[in-house]
Amino acid sequence: MNTINNITFDDNQLPDSRYEILFCTGIPKSFEDGHPSMIQIINGADVNCENVDLKCKVNWLEKNKVIESISFMMPRDDAHLKDVFTTSPYGLIKKNRTGIGATTLELDSPRNSIVVVPTRTLAYSKAVNSRIEGDENKYKILYVGGKITGFNPPKIPTYLADSSIKYKKFIVVANSLPSLLNIIGKENYKDYFLMVDEIDSYQYDCSYRPEMEDVIDYYFQFPPTQRCLVSATVSRFSNKLIEDEPVINVEFNEPLPRNIRLIHTDDTNIRVKKSIEDIISTHPNDKILVAYNSISNCGYIINSLADELKTDCAMLCSTKNESTVEHYSDITDNQLPQKISFMTCTYFVGIDITERFHLITVINSKKFHTVLSVDKLQQIAGRCRSSEGLLSETIIYSTKESTNNLNPNDVCNEALIDAKQLIHFGKLYSTLKYKFPTTDIFRNEIDTTEFIRKTARSYHGTKPVQILRQDIHGDLMPSFFNIDYIRIQIELLKNLYSQAPHLMDKLIVEGHNIEYQNLQEQERITDAVIEETDAQTLLSNESQRDELITLLREETTLEGRERTANTLRTQCSSANRIFLEHFIELHKYVPFETLIDKLVLYNKASEYKKLRNYVLFWALEESHSIKVTMRQNLPLNETYTGEELAARFNTISGLLGLGELSSRQAIPFLKEFCKLSTRTTKRVNNTPTGAYKILSYNPFGLNVEPLQHIPATKDMRKEFIF
Repeated sequence: MNTINNITFDDNQLPDSRYEILFCTGIPKSFEDGHPSMIQIINGADVNCENVDLKCKVNWLEKNKVIESISFMMPRDDAHLKDVFTTSPYGLIKKNRTGIGATTLELDSPRNSIVVVPTRTLAYSKAVNSRIEGDENKYKILYVGGKITGFNPPKIPTYLADSSIKYKKFIVVANSLPSLLNIIGKENYKDYFLMVDEIDSYQYDCSYRPEMEDVIDYYFQFPPTQRCLVSATVSRFSNKLIEDEPVINVEFNEPLPRNIRLIHTDDTNIRVKKSIEDIISTHPNDKILVAYNSISNCGYIINSLADELKTDCAMLCSTKNESTVEHYSDITDNQLPQKISFMTCTYFVGIDITERFHLITVINSKKFHTVLSVDKLQQIAGRCRSSEGLLSETIIYSTKESTNNLNPNDVCNEALIDAKQLIHFGKLYSTLKYKFPTTDIFRNEIDTTEFIRKTARSYHGTKPVQILRQDIHGDLMPSFFNIDYIRIQIELLKNLYSQAPHLMDKLIVEGHNIEYQNLQEQERITDAVIEETDAQTLLSNESQRDELITLLREETTLEGRERTANTLRTQCSSANRIFLEHFIELHKYVPFETLIDKLVLYNKASEYKKLRNYVLFWALEESHSIKVTMRQNLPLNETYTGEELAARFNTISGLLGLGELSSRQAIPFLKEFCKLSTRTTKRVNNTPTGAYKILSYNPFGLNVEPLQHIPATKDMRKEFIF
C-alpha cells in the first residue's frame, strides 16, 4: 500500500480543504525531508499514537488538487476502530466490513455525541447496556425513540441537566431525531458530534420510511467537522451534498472469503421451505435465520411447515407490524428469539447476533423490494458477531430476464431531471397564479402533499417511488434516496439477476467459495396455505384497524383526529396506513361513524376512488354549478337510454375534469354520482331500447349532512380522480 510519505504538497498543506492530516508536532510536516512524523489526526479524529503508527494513502481525483478519498490500513484484520482512534473522523466513513465498532467508538469518545441508528433494537441495546451501577434508571447513553415495554429511560431535559454525566451521548432512531434536536436547540449543534450510521440503508428503505431523508437535512445543519456518515457498504449518491463529503476509506490486509451455497431456483419460497427442513433434519439443535424482505412470503413459508416447526418460528420486522404479524418477535440479548427466525430489511443492518446460526438469504426477483446487492449480502452475513462465524450460509435466488440495455446512471439522471422540472413547475405555478389570478387554470392552490404523492412512478419496470419530498423547511426537493433506489434496482436487475450465472460470477470475483446449484422445483406451496395466510393477515389488520378507530373516536375535534391519524399512520401496517390516509382525506366532510363504516366497506383502491369522488360531489354547496347542472339535466325518476344518459352527463363532464364520453364510458362514471335502476327498456321510435332510471343522487348511502361544504366558487376539475 502506498503510504503518505510518497506524497508531497506545496506549502506543506493538503490542497483539498475538506481533508485534514496533522502530525504529532501539531502542524503538517514537509515530505521532502525524509520519513514524516507519526500521524496524530485524520479529519478531526485523534489517532492512538501510542499504540498505532498509522499510515494512509491519498487517492486523487485530480492529482495534487482534488482528493477522492483518504484510505488507511487497519493495524490488524481483527482490530476495531477504537484501536486506531479515540474519536470518529468527520465525513463519509466507508468501513468496508461490519463489526469494527464505529458506533461504539463514537459513544465512548470524550465529547458530546448524537448517533442516529436505523433500528429501535440497536438503539435500545446500546442504551440499556450503559446503565450506571448503583442507579436503577440512570444511563451513560440515552435512548430516544418509540416506547419499549419495561424500559423507562430519563426524559431528555433530565438527562441534559445531570452534571454527573460529563459527556452527553444520545442514541436515536431516525423518526425521533427532530424531537431531540428541538430540545437541544440549533444554537447548540456546535457542541455535539452527529453520526448517522448505516447510511446505505436509507437508499433502500426511504420509500416506506420517508422521515429517513429528513435526517440528512438535519445532518447538513451541523458544522462540517462535527458530523459523519457511516456504512460498511457505501454506494453512489444522487445528492451532490453527500457526494461532496470527504471520504475516509478503511482497508484491511486480507479479504474475508465466505463459504456460500448458492441456489438458483424458479420458486424461492418452496426452496426456502426445503432448505429449512434439510437443516432441521441434519442439525436439529441449530438455529436458522432467514433474511427475506417480504412479510407475506415469509408467512407463506412458515404456514407451509409442519405444525411442530411452526411453533419454533419468529418474525423480525418493523414494529408497525407488531399487532398484525402472527409470529412477531424481537432480538433479545443479541440472541435469535426462536429456532427458526425470519427477518425483513429492518434487521438487515444495525443488529448484533452473538450466537452462531445457519443463514438463508432470499432474493425473489419478481419482487423488487427483495433484490439485494453483493454488498448487502455481505452486510446481512455480518449480523453474526460470533468469533466462530456462521454455521452455514445459503443464498436462494431467482432471476428475471431483462431485454433492455439501460444505463442505470442515465435512468437516475432521467429521474433527477423529472424531479427538478416538477419543482420548477410548482414554483412557476404559484408565480403565475399571483400574476394571473383570474385565469381559470390557476384558480386552485397546489395541494403539496397530493402533488408529491402523485410523483410516484416506475422507471422501466422498477418499483414505483415518489421522486419529490418536502424538506424540513417545507420546500420541495428531489427525493434523492428514492432516486438512488431507482438506480440500484436497474443496476441489480441488469447486472446480477437477469441471468442465473451473473450472481455466482460476481461472488467468485469477490473471492468467495461457491457451491452452486440450478434447480427446477417440482413442488409449490399450496393454494390452501396461501389462502389461509392471507386470511390470517386480513383478520390481524382488521383487529389493528379496530384499535386505531377506537383511538380516533376518543378525539373530539377534527384537528385532534387528524393529528392522531397522522401519528398513527407511522405506527401501523401498510394496509392500515392507507386506511388512515383515506380517513384524513375525507373526515372533514363526513361525520365520523358514517365515514368509518364507508371506509371499511369500500377499502379497495378502485372502490375508494369512487367513494372519494362521490364525497366531494356530495359536499358541494347546493348552488355549485356541478350540482345545479346535474339536477337540471338528470332529474330523478326519469328513464333514459344509454345514449341519452351520455349526452346529458356530458353537460357536466367538463366540470368534473372529464372530456366528452360515449355511452359505454359515461354510465360507469355516472354511477359514481347517481343511483341507477337495473337495466330496463324504453320505447324509442316504437322500438324497445335498453334504458336506466335515475333513482337518487346518493349511490353510497350517505344519509347525513356534510360537516362542511365545498364553496360554490371552487373549480373541481382537478379534484376528482378517474
